[in-house]
Amino acid sequence: MKMHVAFTFCMIVFSGLSVMGKTFIPADNGAIQYFGRFDFSNQKEVAFDWPGVYIKCEFEGRSCSVVLQGRSCYDAFVDGKFVKMIVVEGPKETFLLTDQLNKGKHSLSIVKRSESGTEASVFYGLVLDEGCKVIASKSQTKRKIEFIGDSYTAGFASESISRECSAKDCDFIIFLSTNTGKAFGPQIASVFNADYQINAISGKGLVRNYNGIDKGKEFPAYYDKVLISKVNRGEQSPLWNFKSWHPDVIVIGIGINDFQADPPYADSAKFDSTYFNLVKSLKSQHSGVKVICCATRIWPNSTLIPRVKNVVDELKKNGDTSTYYFEFETENTALYGHPSVKDHQKIASELEKLISSITGWKKN
Repeated sequence: MKMHVAFTFCMIVFSGLSVMGKTFIPADNGAIQYFGRFDFSNQKEVAFDWPGVYIKCEFEGRSCSVVLQGRSCYDAFVDGKFVKMIVVEGPKETFLLTDQLNKGKHSLSIVKRSESGTEASVFYGLVLDEGCKVIASKSQTKRKIEFIGDSYTAGFASESISRECSAKDCDFIIFLSTNTGKAFGPQIASVFNADYQINAISGKGLVRNYNGIDKGKEFPAYYDKVLISKVNRGEQSPLWNFKSWHPDVIVIGIGINDFQADPPYADSAKFDSTYFNLVKSLKSQHSGVKVICCATRIWPNSTLIPRVKNVVDELKKNGDTSTYYFEFETENTALYGHPSVKDHQKIASELEKLISSITGWKKN
């Protein structure tokens, strides 16, 4: 599409009128569902930046396009089938998802697969055939799982085929090969037909970030915020309303960066107390929630495993009967020694069993 043609089309789309055989559906349409942390300060320009957030609806007609802004990648699914990877370089743009459907009703899911640390993305709405509309979905899931963590939970570079990259190519490779939608969290949620949140940031630790960088901006500085990018720019982010969404299960995968790369590592006592208080806080916010604390071997030591075990043991000594320990191993063949999609599948397969045993949920 030539530049002047694209500009004209967008002007027509954003007018909200049904012109040239198309209808614009704005982001504030009540039939559009949002899953994860979104900033609705401007309901027609919905902002977000946490990985793995997703947007769903049902729509009529043969075609569907989406209007987005902000550097991010997405996977789009129509009627449960993958149709397109959307790569947004930054400026507001309209992306055609499909125009080969029958005239009936269809389901749409747009999943954010990349991380965004400095710039929020914006969803403006959808473009459908003339006279077509979005429809409130009758399919409602009752199960909810939250995944808290770092690069492992975010699916950092999980689709990369190499552990190394050149300095000039790394940013682009990370941008395209990170796929939160294929990380272990969404895989598990799919098995149990559960809604999910991925609240994870690469490089962050509980009391110490990777290699000790960005002191004062460890994971707790972000966890109660709606927009990561606002925190990173030193701006005020809207606070997340913990009453708006109550998970049945919370999987915590934090702590790898606290004990990785060059010393000094996190103080063990401070780490344990911060982790202990995090679990207690989560349980006070979400009555009856079951919490799974994950650990794995990391380079150059295995400090994380005994630390997480110690926290879970202390919680149990204090009468907690709904917090569980889970340990996993991965080959880490993806970029910078991160789990590959295959690794994520392995983690999901093992963690599914624990979740099923503590909840009684049956897999699809």
